[in-house]
Amino acid sequence: MANMDEIVPPAIECGFCLRQGVALPNPRQLPCNHVHCFECLTGFYDENNILICPWEDCRVVCEVPLDKLPSYDVTKDKPRSCDPCAKKGKDNQHAFSYCTQCDKIFCAQHHESHQEYQEEFDVAHSTINMEQYEILKSQQSRVCTAHDNKPVSFGCEKCLKMICNECVCSARICDDGETHQMMTLDQLLKRLNDKINKLKKGVIEKEESLEQIFKFTSQTLAEYDKETFETVQKIQHKRDEQIKALESKYKQLEDEYTEDRLKTKTLITDFLEDEILKKWSQIRNIIRKTESRFQHAHQCDVVSSYSSVKNDIQRLIDEVMPSVQVPSVSKLTEKRGSFEIMLGVVSTDGFLIDKQLKLRPSKPLPKSLKLLHTVFLPSYPCSTRVWNSQILTGMDNRAVATIDNNYQVKGSFITFNNSPGTMEVYKDRLYTTVYDNVWTMYVHDQQGKQVTSWTHNDYNNSYTTGLAITCDKVVAPDRKNKLLIIYSLTGNKLKDISCPQLSQYWVTLCVSGSDKV
Repeated sequence: MANMDEIVPPAIECGFCLRQGVALPNPRQLPCNHVHCFECLTGFYDENNILICPWEDCRVVCEVPLDKLPSYDVTKDKPRSCDPCAKKGKDNQHAFSYCTQCDKIFCAQHHESHQEYQEEFDVAHSTINMEQYEILKSQQSRVCTAHDNKPVSFGCEKCLKMICNECVCSARICDDGETHQMMTLDQLLKRLNDKINKLKKGVIEKEESLEQIFKFTSQTLAEYDKETFETVQKIQHKRDEQIKALESKYKQLEDEYTEDRLKTKTLITDFLEDEILKKWSQIRNIIRKTESRFQHAHQCDVVSSYSSVKNDIQRLIDEVMPSVQVPSVSKLTEKRGSFEIMLGVVSTDGFLIDKQLKLRPSKPLPKSLKLLHTVFLPSYPCSTRVWNSQILTGMDNRAVATIDNNYQVKGSFITFNNSPGTMEVYKDRLYTTVYDNVWTMYVHDQQGKQVTSWTHNDYNNSYTTGLAITCDKVVAPDRKNKLLIIYSLTGNKLKDISCPQLSQYWVTLCVSGSDKV
């Protein structure tokens, strides 16, 4: 069966002199859509500028003067393929006729062969020209419900009902009793496109507002992480100045504070992912679907789907924009020998922390506890580990530095192309995560020589990725796919474990017991 939608290279054949191809001299197109050379047509016009199409099976009368006939652009008008030519691997010729029994399209040469076949075997096939074939293709399932042989050509702007020419006089009122506003399908399509374009402007404005909320919420989340980190640092510093008897209580304070902050952060993260990104995705999808439908769909499909598209877009426009209020910074105060942390945050959008923790010394500070040393680092520390009786600290100056016994920074033990993230020590190896276009796991020996490395899939818009090592296995998160990836010590992927709670933000892993993280 001929493929109605197939596009083939141009190969035009003159209906009289049978010259073919894009070199066809000065082609002109008749009202019946057949193409002929200008020189060939000159001899067929009479003194009244009347011409009958030279095609033997056409013979349509053309009353257009020769100099008014439109030129035929073979680079734009791409003819349909001749099925026998295409089957034999020859250059496809301009399609001339379509046989309804054979369900094939023929060029002029194969049309004659088809006629000879019918005469030789005394059979009669029904053939139609390509103009009738194109009309037949375009009218498939596009006919009037009242007159099956009539194509729809008019539509009502109010009720969107489509009818043929014969129904125009009898169709006067819509189903709701109002008078029809009938117009041609082209006019109706233009009206509906104008209305959809107005609605799209509202969607675009909605999208811009949503983008601003997304940027504000993302910035807020980064500041919230920074505030959380600074407050935990203050708690840890104060804890170190207190006595050993209070150490467990300070640890309790830190855990409760971090847990409360994590709950609030989770609410904001869920708001960002479930409210903003989800709604944003809905808007982008409806825009793409609407544009695709009104650009490529058939006119009748556009009219039929107009109401549902309009309702979908209007519903998005009418939805209330999400909003978020950022919790304020928690404060640290000290008064009258007692240490107090006041956490009080109230929001109108579902975020609530109301916690007051008080710690008071139960006995005097033991004289045996005191701050021994303070180390000043030249850059921000990302991760610190004790390895082989020395202190290693990864810093954002792209190096892992060594701190000597005098608590002085000696210099770079290892350097990378970017700032190191998480470090872990296992047996006689140092494992370090570094992001540089992709996350990479580096393994070094005790002399700082690289042993191996491998890439790891994770979000690239985060400061660090988690890392934990136990039972000769390396565990790291794949936040994008919400998985925990298990590697061997040499980087071979062993398995992955589903972890739906993972988000795209900061994730920390730690070893629990001998075989758990």
